Amino acid sequence: MKGFWYQYWNTWRLVDELGIDNPFTEWSKSSFYTPQGLLTEGPVFQDAPRLPTPIGQAVQTFPLFDFRQLPLQDLVTMLPLFGAILDYDKDEETYQKYDKMSARELFRSFGVTDNLYRTFLEPLLLVGLFAPPEELSAAAVLGTLWFYAGAHQQDFDIRWCKGSVSELIFQPLVNSIKDKGGKILGGHFVTEIAGESGRVQSVTCKVKDGSEKVFQADAVVFAVGIKAMQKIVPPSPILAQHQSFRNIMNLKGIDCIATRLWFDRIVQVKNPANVLSQFDQDVGGTFFILNDLQDEYRDSEGTVVAADFYHANSLLPLSDADILAKVQRNMAKCVPEFADAKLEHGAVLRVPQAVTHFSPGSNRWMPTQETPIPNAFMSGDWVKQVPHGANGLSQERALVTGYRAANMVIEELGVGVPKEILQVEEDEDHVKLARRLTKDLTEVLPFPVSLVG
Repeated sequence: MKGFWYQYWNTWRLVDELGIDNPFTEWSKSSFYTPQGLLTEGPVFQDAPRLPTPIGQAVQTFPLFDFRQLPLQDLVTMLPLFGAILDYDKDEETYQKYDKMSARELFRSFGVTDNLYRTFLEPLLLVGLFAPPEELSAAAVLGTLWFYAGAHQQDFDIRWCKGSVSELIFQPLVNSIKDKGGKILGGHFVTEIAGESGRVQSVTCKVKDGSEKVFQADAVVFAVGIKAMQKIVPPSPILAQHQSFRNIMNLKGIDCIATRLWFDRIVQVKNPANVLSQFDQDVGGTFFILNDLQDEYRDSEGTVVAADFYHANSLLPLSDADILAKVQRNMAKCVPEFADAKLEHGAVLRVPQAVTHFSPGSNRWMPTQETPIPNAFMSGDWVKQVPHGANGLSQERALVTGYRAANMVIEELGVGVPKEILQVEEDEDHVKLARRLTKDLTEVLPFPVSLVG
């Protein structure tokens, strides 16, 4: 399940441009469960008066926590991380220091308690960046937390698609491209990028019948993930001769599992979106009540659930039946009525290397959108140095980088009209001041200053 967050301005505009009629739910609350029960809820922040960050988030969320599981004295140790957010991207050298550090090291150095880490931050990152904090870049974590939750009180507000994203959003986009004269060719697997004189000239693809097709190219945009790119680079000498493309071979993806379960009865669940904490070691988990989110299931006689596992490599060897049983056991610890519900049907999809792994030190291997080849460009949520505030595993970032790559092609070829790209809401005034003071302090002192070593 993919959520659509408050700051997805380019996504909202795209939906309007395509003329799609209300494909999203209202802003939705969420629940956060541990094996001991409900830990906290994610409110709809827009429903409350807006306060400065991070005061607004603290005022709206701290009272919702079960203090027996996570006392207030643990929660407040999260607040010093605000200092790291002001510091981590003040210049490229500082960013690289944070990138080489794991998020676990960051939390320790800023005094986060073990209870806050184990009960809340670790599971939050397992479902946010799909890996445990010791396997995540501190820089990537700080950028993601700022974009999704920290910059403004309402940034954590989320909506869901009322059906399949591919049907409600991607298909209208495909139709729009075709109406404008574009072609989309499915079943064409890229096997080689070829060129001469330092420029891409053709793309070779293998089609379903095993034959090959060659397409002449004025420019190429790589709009694929790490796993696909690692298959394209080696057989393409024009790419492999450049270090920046070879560096991509050092990057990794994260294994995920998606499931769907149909039960014989309606089980009442407090909120449609739910996060699991401490149910499986180093594995993130979520479950969603599709009866409340998607029109297709609103009148179903039984509850329909979509449940996902992230950083799921240890679960991949399990049988479908074992995975579905694990999902039901986990949900029964959150909502006991699931224990007596009969599973009528289930489906499991295993997706190895599904998403980008922002591991410590990985930023140095990530490509920029412009490449050493003047008519070849990169897009996706895994490219770096994007002058836009959408960070992390973000559909908005993928869309923004797609627009930017298209604009680069237009500039290179001198044909077409560039797309205006909407920026995220700017930082609040007190944050701008704090950032400026942090940067100024670095410039006036006679020695390098950073909050991390």
